This record gives sequence, C-alpha cells and structure tokens, in this order.
Amino acid sequence: MRRMDLHSAFPGIMDLKWRARRRLPRFVWEYLDSGTGVEATKARNRASLDRVGFLPSVLHGPLEHDLTTTLLGTTYALPFGVAPVGMSGLIWPDAEGHLARAAAAANIPYCLSTVA
Repeated sequence: MRRMDLHSAFPGIMDLKWRARRRLPRFVWEYLDSGTGVEATKARNRASLDRVGFLPSVLHGPLEHDLTTTLLGTTYALPFGVAPVGMSGLIWPDAEGHLARAAAAANIPYCLSTVA
C-alpha cells in the first residue's frame, strides 16, 4: 500500500488540529490550543486570519521575487520564522530540536521558548 503524503492526509489546518486533539492528552491539548485570560487576542488573531483572501493570478510571464529579509543583522530566506512554543516536548519528543533544525535548514529565524 502506498503511504499517503501529508497534504493528502491533512488537506487543511483544521484536519491537523483535529488529529492533534485526538492524539494528545487532554491537558496538553488544552495548553496548546489556549490563550491567556479570556482569549481575546486569540479570537482577534483568528478573525484577522479569516479575513485574508488570496486571488490567484496566472499566466503573466516569469515571476522574479525576493522574500529575503534582515533581522538583527542576519539575512533570512523568508520574512517569518518559528515562534516559541512552551513545553513543546509534551507534544512531540525533541520537538525543540526538530523545530530548530527545520528552521536552520529553511534559513528562517527560530525562537526557543523559556519553558522549553
């Protein structure tokens, strides 16, 4: 049997979220999926992301793009990085190491949580 790739198994972020919720112990899932206080910032972030739309534009000739950015004197391949996730070792063994190596391989910033 052919192994399914990640995009086929989990076509959307909500598919990954559903799988994580089923796989992780309840207290770990609640920590990972929560915000602080009344979770107002989490709700605003979700609402802002839901307003983002993409309008594909095709067949306009070659595309020349440069997404590199400089942060604190270091040049990175993309204008985003891996944000800190506290206690990520509860979610996956050596999660911090996996995230750091993936960020280094992609040449994007990585920030280690103080509780990692």
